[in-house]
Amino acid sequence: MPALLRPHSFPPFPASDLQSAPAPRAYRLSHLGSHIDGTPLLPVAINDAGDIAVCTLVGSAVNTSRGFCLTGTLRVPTGIATGQRPVNGLSSRGFTAGASGTSPRELRAWASHLGVFGEEIWPDSVSVARGVNAKGTVVGNVLFDAGDFTLSRAFMLTPPGTAKFLVPPQGGTTFATGLNDAGDIVFNATPLGAPPAETHAWCLHEGYYLPITSLGGGRSWAAAITPAGYIVGHSVKEDGSTHAFLWSEGRTCDLGTHGYAASEALAANDHRTVVGRVGDQHGARRAFRWTPEDRLTLLDDLVEERGEWQLHEAVGINGNGLIVGTGTFRGQPRGWLLTPLGQG
Repeated sequence: MPALLRPHSFPPFPASDLQSAPAPRAYRLSHLGSHIDGTPLLPVAINDAGDIAVCTLVGSAVNTSRGFCLTGTLRVPTGIATGQRPVNGLSSRGFTAGASGTSPRELRAWASHLGVFGEEIWPDSVSVARGVNAKGTVVGNVLFDAGDFTLSRAFMLTPPGTAKFLVPPQGGTTFATGLNDAGDIVFNATPLGAPPAETHAWCLHEGYYLPITSLGGGRSWAAAITPAGYIVGHSVKEDGSTHAFLWSEGRTCDLGTHGYAASEALAANDHRTVVGRVGDQHGARRAFRWTPEDRLTLLDDLVEERGEWQLHEAVGINGNGLIVGTGTFRGQPRGWLLTPLGQG
């Protein structure tokens, strides 16, 4: 069993301690288009090759979504799911992974190179793949009936199909959110019987469980990890507010909220550019970009000729600075791609 890796004794540190290359000053916005039935294609992730994993809108009368991988001019189907996005993860090599099923209780994890493996390994349980890397390793979670409650167990599956559960020192409910090509896995764990407020972020690194330092208020959630091992997510502070964070070299940086009620980081690249969303007390959201140089900036303010677009959340960024996310155009949900001016 992997052992606990002792946490570094560094406290949270200011953004001024981080160094990064200057970020783009402006972006060109592109619409990601729609499916043949008119439903918009909403992005999930983007890799350094420029491939974009997308899903159609979930929330129609049948609550069924279709997944695709946009590769240049090609649109590669990546499954259909009811009550869940069919694709959640995209690797640097173009592997995709997610969930497939005709009802929420019939969802089973799949990966483009493994097929619907959840149906074979956990035939009686809901399973969802949430990340995949270039080596074909897949992470996700399985839901087991534990009597009075449902227990989520994070898994790691390595080709050709060997699955292992992630069991941090505190045990309990676990939920994997991503991994990188080095095999580092980010996941979140709640001790058995504890409330959600006691959920904490973890990283499985070289066989050791590493706790991710929170911002002081308890609950933390890791959303993504970069190729170099930078981790982003959100954490509750002592005053009860939720702030986005960047974890780097054993220390956690508070990214602030730009004056909003809360912020959540959803993705980052190895240049320490972080993207995500901020929100107010009424539930309105706006997409942001954070860099050590510029701090947290609303992406609406960085787009050339934004017109009637409103950018609600940024869900992915690659090493070339391309950003994908969701928002509205003339009041209708749409997916978008931001290209730094001077590229493409």
